[in-house]
Amino acid sequence: MAGQDKIIPIDTMIPMDTVIPVDAVSQEEAMQCWDEGAEEFAGRFKRNEEFFHRHIINPTLLNLLGDVKSKAVLDLACGEGHFSRKLAEQAKKDIQITGIDGSKTLIDIAQKKNEPFSHCIRFLVGDASRLDQLSSNSFDVVVCNMALMFIKRYEETIREVARVLKPQGLFVFSLLHPCFLTPGSGWILEDSPDQRKGKRIGWKTDNYYLRLVYHGVMTVCDTKETYYFCRTLEDYFRALREGGFVVEDLREPLPPKELMERHPNFKGEEKRSLILIMKCKRMG
Repeated sequence: MAGQDKIIPIDTMIPMDTVIPVDAVSQEEAMQCWDEGAEEFAGRFKRNEEFFHRHIINPTLLNLLGDVKSKAVLDLACGEGHFSRKLAEQAKKDIQITGIDGSKTLIDIAQKKNEPFSHCIRFLVGDASRLDQLSSNSFDVVVCNMALMFIKRYEETIREVARVLKPQGLFVFSLLHPCFLTPGSGWILEDSPDQRKGKRIGWKTDNYYLRLVYHGVMTVCDTKETYYFCRTLEDYFRALREGGFVVEDLREPLPPKELMERHPNFKGEEKRSLILIMKCKRMG
């Protein structure tokens, strides 16, 4: 009917009926879900690198890290240890890596895979926001690969990263892009009888400032629910500044062009950024 707003079909990634207030979940609950989903998550790395890590995330992280030979590295929220092993391979095992994660099950899996690297990687169970078992000023580099958005106490975590880093040490982390993956966000589809097959014509971002928590199944697991904390970019920058960091570099990596041409699911990725990666230096 003339004058009426047309309903635009949206393929929503985070439906509003799956989000809860941040106070409704504790740090302990957010960690516990990773024990429950550990086997599913680890299954994504049976061949060492899950698809997105192999083609998009890890190459960018390695580029920002540069040469890590002879460095002391903390792999924070390391999961089943895939990136620790990747770093050890890159450094030809001339490196000392500590991997720490809140999930005992994930650390057990990491330790089972660690025999070839046992002289240069150790794994510990621990809360990223309370690194009591780690000494101050003891690491050259801290890496947090696709985990900070799953940690409730992110500000305390960043302060702990600053504490365990040596002065001028590097903190490099990746996360789902806070500006684009928000409650109610999703693909705007061309009107079609089958909405799921409609052409992607844009990306909708919504509810950016609400700072809600998504409780549901992310792509990192097949059936197990996790907690994804939706924050603003300003939230992360403020926490970094208050932790004594300066941002040296920032990347928003796209899938390689050949992948976008070969895989229909990547069509339209130029319309949004799914991943954000930052390189920060501890001052003082």
